[in-house]
Amino acid sequence: MRTGAPDLDDVEELIAADVDGLLPSVALAGAQVRSVAEARREGVLEPLTHLRPRSVVIVYGSTGSASSAAQLVTAAVSARIDVPIVCAPALPGWIGPLDVVVLAGDDAGDRVLADAAARSVRRRAEVVVAVPIEGPLRDALGGSGIDLSPRVSVDPRFRFPGLVAALLAVFVSLTQVRFTGRIPEVADLADALDGEAGANHPANESFHNHAKSLAARLEDRPSVWVGDTPGTSVIAAQAARALIAVAGTIGAVAEIGDVARIVREWSERTGSAPNDSIFHDPEIDGPAGEAPPRVFVVSIPRRELFARRRFDAIGDVDVLIGAPDDDPVGAPVDQAPEDPSGDAPVDLTSLMLLTLRIEMAAVYLRLIRVSPADQDLR
Repeated sequence: MRTGAPDLDDVEELIAADVDGLLPSVALAGAQVRSVAEARREGVLEPLTHLRPRSVVIVYGSTGSASSAAQLVTAAVSARIDVPIVCAPALPGWIGPLDVVVLAGDDAGDRVLADAAARSVRRRAEVVVAVPIEGPLRDALGGSGIDLSPRVSVDPRFRFPGLVAALLAVFVSLTQVRFTGRIPEVADLADALDGEAGANHPANESFHNHAKSLAARLEDRPSVWVGDTPGTSVIAAQAARALIAVAGTIGAVAEIGDVARIVREWSERTGSAPNDSIFHDPEIDGPAGEAPPRVFVVSIPRRELFARRRFDAIGDVDVLIGAPDDDPVGAPVDQAPEDPSGDAPVDLTSLMLLTLRIEMAAVYLRLIRVSPADQDLR
């Protein structure tokens, strides 16, 4: 009989604690992306291949991760595609027949999305629907629109990969619009996510399981999340969101300058550096002081060395990248170093892998904090 919360490497206890089925749900990231690839293969997005739109407008719902997905894809592709991209919480008033409107969200009952659908159809814009088509939204569409609604049922907290894949598929399908640089294939992204989910399976021990290792790092101290580009900053915010939504753990999102200032002020107040704690001996040095937040920097493989050098002076910092174990770190891509944004379409693969890793870590963190009494209360 269980007497406490499970250990990270106790497979049976982890599975027994997962009464809500979060591990199978989060592991469906690859399936969500593959369903988008299959829709594209079926020709669902064929109408977009003949268009040269005036703009692509992404209207995201008021709940869920649609806003983050829109920001990430925009950061990665906006400098590479010859069409303006607008992300908005509601449909702009200037929409017309020359525009493509993408509705992204989780809630088909969201009145803002239903209003955007109705007005877009009335103004004869091309509408792509990455929202469940039911209820008020279905009525507003009236049978119109390109159907990229989710085909794989998952916990709404884990819909981020499917939304990113849907938005990426829209831009890739605009073949009449110039798109420079290498673009990840949606099907290849699905395969990569399946590989990441398999590597983080509960049966794999913490030493070989990045998600479990990250959960262990998150367990004992509060966290601060930082990105070093606009795209990685979106993933940092998504990490903090996953921690509170899944594990009930509060994580803060900060700018690079804010983190450096926090660490400096903490060191001045305590008289020690964040990494001094590993040498602390309670018998000699007395009780340990307050531990500073653990800082996690989200980056990409080709920027890892630069990120580590940049944050080395701060002290106890974890630089997280989404490269699989068998991929070379820092592999060159088609982006010039002087690009001020620092983001490119090819970076989406590593960023999505890291997002899945963080979400799985959040699930593991939730499970090792669950006791049998907690389950009885639910």
